[in-house]
Amino acid sequence: MSEEIKPQFMDEEFAVAEIVDSGKKISQRTRKIVTWAALLIVIIKAVGMFIGPYIQSISILLSIALLTISDLALIGLATGFFLFYKEEENINLLYSSILVFFGGIINIPGYIIGGLTETQIILISETNILIINILSIISLVSLCAAFVFMKQTLDGFRKEKRNIFKGQLSLPLGYFLHVVYVVMYTIVPLDSISYIDSEGNFAILEEFVTFYNVARYIDLAAVVMVVWGFWYLRRAYVILDKLPEGFFEKQEAQKSAFAQQRAQRSQKPQKPAQSMLGLGRQRPIPPSERKEDEIDYKPTIIPPEEFRGKKMFCVKCGLELEHDAVYCANCGEPNPYIKR
Repeated sequence: MSEEIKPQFMDEEFAVAEIVDSGKKISQRTRKIVTWAALLIVIIKAVGMFIGPYIQSISILLSIALLTISDLALIGLATGFFLFYKEEENINLLYSSILVFFGGIINIPGYIIGGLTETQIILISETNILIINILSIISLVSLCAAFVFMKQTLDGFRKEKRNIFKGQLSLPLGYFLHVVYVVMYTIVPLDSISYIDSEGNFAILEEFVTFYNVARYIDLAAVVMVVWGFWYLRRAYVILDKLPEGFFEKQEAQKSAFAQQRAQRSQKPQKPAQSMLGLGRQRPIPPSERKEDEIDYKPTIIPPEEFRGKKMFCVKCGLELEHDAVYCANCGEPNPYIKR
């Protein structure tokens, strides 16, 4: 099987050699569709997370337009998955494509209802809000299932050593949290727990403040997980089938060498069992009980002649010593000033 080496540069800050094989391989067109669609969704979700409330306060129609663009990007992502399915014949890719397409397109009727309500072409009602919430729940459940299949697909690519990234749960978990958020406000509509206070500010009924805060944090966590998930998905498809030859073998060799270095550093000479347990040690003998041949005399730099005419004292009991005394007459401590 012939192989052709083509140098490529990818956005992960290092150059790789793309292995062009006659077997399975994602095409550049499919790769670009998937990565650009994922990047567009990341940008729109990030914008909505930071300035979404400000945009909504300016114009509901502008907010609906951003949501519509996000769903169109989902449809583009579904198209990329379908093209990849035709190249790979991987059934999980087909499932992901169908579910992402369905999740993206089913929200559009809800956006139309919201736009018509905002322009006062139709009057807002509890029925309209319920329809929008049900459509959102169906869409989110569909997207959650789609990215579960995508996780399985990326796990397979990692096992085949076509990628360094495995599937992750950011997208399924993020859309699941979105489902929880929408269900909460379907059961307890926001209009029923909020009011405008005397100063004209938005406020929540006291008994629903905890509910409102929990829902807000769930929504924030969901958005963060979805943004991170699409960014991760984009990276996974950027690197797919672009690993250098022998990448995993070199990686395993580096891990093995690093493990050996750590093992060598952690190996320290162990003391004998007796020393560690405190066994076999001898009790130090007091100087007064030592024999002449057991006394360990410490050498001194200063000769004893220099001490003649000077007072010397025992280092243990403080008794004044004679200039030529080898031991203390009181306690028997050797005279450290005498060298023998």
